[in-house]
Amino acid sequence: MNNRFRFRNGVKVAAVAAIVLSFALTGCAPPAENTGDGGTKEMSLTVGMVGSTSDIVNPYQQEGSVSSDALFKQVYEGLVAYDGTGKIVNMLAESIEPNDAQDVWTVHLRKGVKLHNGNEFIAEDAIDSLKWMIDKKNAWQYAGNIDFLNGATFESSDDHTFTITLKKPFGLVPNMLAQARINMRSIRDASVDKPEGTGPFVIDSFTAGQQAQLHRFDDYWGQKPKISKLTLQYFTEQNAVTNAIRGGQIDVAHGVPFPEVPALKNDSNLKLLVSDTAAYPIIAMNTKETPFKDEKIRQALRLAVDRERIKTNAFGGYAQIANDFIGNNTECAPPDVPQRTQDIAGAKKLLEEAGAVGTKVELVTDGAFPGMMEMAQLIAEDGKKAGLDITVRKLDVGTFLDRWTQWPFFISFTSSPYAITAKAHFMPGGSENATWFDDAEYNKIANELYLTADPAAQCTLIAQLQKIEYERGPYLVPVFGQSITVHRANISGLENDLWGRSSYMVNNVTVG
Repeated sequence: MNNRFRFRNGVKVAAVAAIVLSFALTGCAPPAENTGDGGTKEMSLTVGMVGSTSDIVNPYQQEGSVSSDALFKQVYEGLVAYDGTGKIVNMLAESIEPNDAQDVWTVHLRKGVKLHNGNEFIAEDAIDSLKWMIDKKNAWQYAGNIDFLNGATFESSDDHTFTITLKKPFGLVPNMLAQARINMRSIRDASVDKPEGTGPFVIDSFTAGQQAQLHRFDDYWGQKPKISKLTLQYFTEQNAVTNAIRGGQIDVAHGVPFPEVPALKNDSNLKLLVSDTAAYPIIAMNTKETPFKDEKIRQALRLAVDRERIKTNAFGGYAQIANDFIGNNTECAPPDVPQRTQDIAGAKKLLEEAGAVGTKVELVTDGAFPGMMEMAQLIAEDGKKAGLDITVRKLDVGTFLDRWTQWPFFISFTSSPYAITAKAHFMPGGSENATWFDDAEYNKIANELYLTADPAAQCTLIAQLQKIEYERGPYLVPVFGQSITVHRANISGLENDLWGRSSYMVNNVTVG
C-alpha cells in the first residue's frame, strides 16, 4: 500500500490512492510519585470550562460543546484520531486499509484493549457503534459527516478484523473517522444511555453543567495518565472560569477572556500556554432566513467590520487577520482573493441595493469561548455604521444549542481539518451546517475532493471551495484566534494542540 501525505504548518491533508494507517501508540504507565515511606502520592487535577446543561455521558450527544468534548476525550476513543499537530494516528485501530478501488476498507483492531467493565473491545462493538451513528432512526446530528457509510455493509472475520464495503468509492475514510465525535463504545453488559468506553479515565459522577468526576483506568491500553483523579468543573461563563483559576479553585482554565490575559500573565502563581489553532469562533448567517438569505447583505457585513480592531480589542492581539473563509486547517495555499478591509461606504451601497438599510438583526451567542462577546459587540458597532441595526444577545450554552439550527444570526465555532469542514459546515446534512448553506457548485467541487488522491489536485479543489466561501458563503471570518490555556504554576505536561484541546489533554500532566 502507498501512503501519500503532505504537511504544512503541522496540518495534514491525506491524499489517498491507498492508505495504510500503522502508527504505534503504545505506552507504559508512569509510576506514581514516591512519598518516601513506601507508599505513593495520588495526584488529582481540576480543569475548569464553560459547561452545557444539555451534556450527557452517551458519546452520541446531539449538540456539540467544549464541556462534552472534554468529557468524551477522557472516556471514549475513536478508531483513529487527529493528534495535536494535525497528524492522523491510530487509536483502537492498528490499521485501516483500502482495496485498489477504495470501496472496501479493512479495519484491524488493536488486540487486548479493555473496556471499563473489563470486557475486551472487539469488532462487534466497532460495527455496532458505526451502525448506530448512521441509523436514520437515531437522527444523530453528526451522521452527515460520515454519510459515505450510508448503505455500507459491515462484516467481521474475527474479533479484531472487519470490512466496510461502501456503495461507492471514498478516498478519505480515515480522515472522516478521525473526527472527535466518531467515538467507539460498547453496550455489551451496558446500555445505550450509559455505554462502556476504552478511554484513560472512568466516570465516577456526572452532573451536566456542574461537574464530572473521574478516576484513572489502570487497565488502559495506551499511555496511562500520571494523575489518578480528574475533575471537570463547569461554569456558566468565562469570567467565572477566570476567577476560579485566580482563586485557586481550579488547576487549569480552558480559555479566558483575552482582556484578562495581561493580568494573568503577571500573576506569579499562573502560567500561560499559547497555541496556534484551527479552533476559533466565526460569525454565522442563516442563508434560509431574512435578511441573510440575500447575498448582498452577507457581503455588506463582511465589508463593514474592522478586522484589525477585532484582533486587538477582542483577542488582545492573540490572533491573525482572516478573510472570510475557514483556514489554518489545511496544508494548501489560500485562494488568490483580495484581503478584505473595512469599507463602510461599500457596505452601505450594498445595503441600499438590497433595500435593507435600517434592518434590525440580533446576534446571538453563548459567549462560551474567549473573544466571542467582545467580537460580537465590535461587529454590532461596525454594522450600525453601515446601516444594520445589530443588537447582541447572550444565552446560556444549553439554551443556545437547543436552537442551534434556528438562529438567523449567531456565533458558531470551527475546529476541524478542511476535509471535515467541507462536509460538516457547508454541505446539506452537515453537523455544523446551521446556516443551511447549499450551493450546487460548492457541493460538486467538494464531492470531487472526496474522490481525489493527488495532493496538488486536492489543494486546487480546496482553494476553489474557499473562494466560494469568500464570495458567497454563510460566514464572516474576521480573525483566526489563538488558544490560551491558563494553569497553576505547579502543573506541567500540558501540550500545544491545533484543535484547541490543550486544557483537557491531560495524560502527560503532573502536579508538583
